[in-house]
Amino acid sequence: MSQKTKELKSIIKKLVLEYEETRLDKTLLNVNLVLKCDKSTHIPDTLTRIRVLPTVSVVGQKSPVSRNERGASVEIYVKFLPGTSETYKNLISIAELVKGLPGIKTVRVVSLGGREVNYRGKPIIV
Repeated sequence: MSQKTKELKSIIKKLVLEYEETRLDKTLLNVNLVLKCDKSTHIPDTLTRIRVLPTVSVVGQKSPVSRNERGASVEIYVKFLPGTSETYKNLISIAELVKGLPGIKTVRVVSLGGREVNYRGKPIIV
């Protein structure tokens, strides 16, 4: 084996090892949530606050904001890094983080990874 081939193999091996070290241990979860908010809640500011929550990587709005005399509601999606391997705990955790923000009354989990979510036959509402 030539010296150039050995060097090339060594470089490739280092790149592969570096790549593996930078990969996430877990994949991001994509959850759709419906937020029920106070009447005066500014949804773009709320989305910005969600973006800076721990474990959250991406936030977006899925539907137009619906407003009435009782408040506002909007469906959003949140991609986040799960803290445990237990799906229910992860969903409750992200819903509680979001609900803790100003102006949010309730958070309902609609779907996870495109599949509808229920827990013991009932929707998850925090």
